[in-house]
Amino acid sequence: MQAKLEKVENSEAYIQIEVDSATMEEGFEVAYRKIVKMVNIPGFRKGRAPRQLIENVYGKEVLYQDALEHIVPNALEEALETLNIEPIAPPDFDIGEIEDDKPFVFMAIVPVKPEITLGEIEGLEVTIPLYEVTEDNIEARIMQIRENYAELKNKEEEPAELGDIVTIDFEGFIDGVAFPGGNGEDYPLELGSNSFIPGFEEQLVGAKLGDVIDVEVTFPDEYHEDSLKGQAAVFKVELKEIETKVLRELDDEFVQEVSEFDTVAEFREDIKAELEEFLTKQKKEFLKNVVLDEALKVCEVPVPDAVVRGQAEAMLQDFGQRIMMQGLDLEQYFAVTNTSEEDFIQEVWPDATRSVKTNFMLDKIVEEKGFVISDEELDIQLEEMAASMGLDLGETKTRFASALEDIRYGLTVDKAVDYLVDNAKVTYTDPVAEIVEEAQDIKVETEE
Repeated sequence: MQAKLEKVENSEAYIQIEVDSATMEEGFEVAYRKIVKMVNIPGFRKGRAPRQLIENVYGKEVLYQDALEHIVPNALEEALETLNIEPIAPPDFDIGEIEDDKPFVFMAIVPVKPEITLGEIEGLEVTIPLYEVTEDNIEARIMQIRENYAELKNKEEEPAELGDIVTIDFEGFIDGVAFPGGNGEDYPLELGSNSFIPGFEEQLVGAKLGDVIDVEVTFPDEYHEDSLKGQAAVFKVELKEIETKVLRELDDEFVQEVSEFDTVAEFREDIKAELEEFLTKQKKEFLKNVVLDEALKVCEVPVPDAVVRGQAEAMLQDFGQRIMMQGLDLEQYFAVTNTSEEDFIQEVWPDATRSVKTNFMLDKIVEEKGFVISDEELDIQLEEMAASMGLDLGETKTRFASALEDIRYGLTVDKAVDYLVDNAKVTYTDPVAEIVEEAQDIKVETEE
């Protein structure tokens, strides 16, 4: 076997590999031993027909595929070792012609670690919103909690309003003909929740109990059912029940019922503290992402498509696992959305590219800045993990023994990120307006 590195371009090594005739013959013999077990030659028991006879009957080409499956990986492995090349993703091949009694030549295009050039990564100028809790944020969170404990009161004479919960029967028609799946009975719908077809809920505002009204809508172009996309429809809707939310008074009695606090003042202070803690985490994550984006703009990080595709495929598998929790698999998802795996990969390609480039850039920063994680720093991380799992440090080290170096590596990357953030020049704009619905860990019951 002879190997020659022809060029390295766009983080791909082009390797010409020449396999001698003797090695090719060895591959053909391996292929013959596999094929002979699967063919029937008159006059011979299966697995006993001579190779020459098989080649005469089927042509030598019948052995090519299996021979190459044996020859190419072994030759590539030897070539990589000879040339001291470490692939970072599966290679592509340009397979040449096979000719009797001549060396076999093929090309391997191997993704390799890119040559990264760091730019001026210190002093990156970034602009982010000012993350501060406002009185409006606190009031919105309190209102959310009050709504969770609201009592429902039936409306007998009053018209439906946004925020009311109506129970309806409905049937949909297109050009006067009812369409499959367009009907429902005793369907509960909160007006203003935007959970129905756009424009549907608003047309029920003002209707009264027992009314039967025509609701005219147009299905969105991105609707999941192809036959309904962009179609104009009329729904005949009967209002069978209208319920309105009656909020509880915000007083000490309510606070004592839904939280661990005695007074409204204490309750408000706790909500403020929780929102501030949440916003601090949000700010850190947002700032990190903005700084990484700016750092990528000043760094040269060429990455081969094969690596990006590998990341996109990993994102596809992760997505598949998440929708399994909703009772769907990828095949069902693609059927419902009329898309394919390749559509998904192309959609996430920009995010996959950013992820791959970011990882390589951070690796380079770790290397150039000499960031390391001491055993003491690793133990601090492991102690945090141990506390979250109710284990001691020794048990945690034993459980994660095979992953300790991965954890250490992750901490070095965190140092690189912190370095970029700590050295960035941050400018703040207007405060973040909507934070309440995403806030977690508020110390109240949210469902009875």
